[in-house]
Amino acid sequence: EKDHCHKVATEITVIASGRASINGEEFGEGTILRMNPGEYSQFSAITDVTTVVVKFPSVIGDKYLREDG
Repeated sequence: EKDHCHKVATEITVIASGRASINGEEFGEGTILRMNPGEYSQFSAITDVTTVVVKFPSVIGDKYLREDG
């Protein structure tokens, strides 16, 4: 997934199973990550991975790709 941020929403990601790289750091099952508004993140699956993602508040169109990424 390309680098992106949300200008309004906070995003909580739970790694339910598998392994993923987020911003170049590896995370596994049970990890809970919080991305605040304006923080860019880049997600990449290392193995088959299941995530649960909650974005609040839910604002349509609140996803901005990094211009230089």
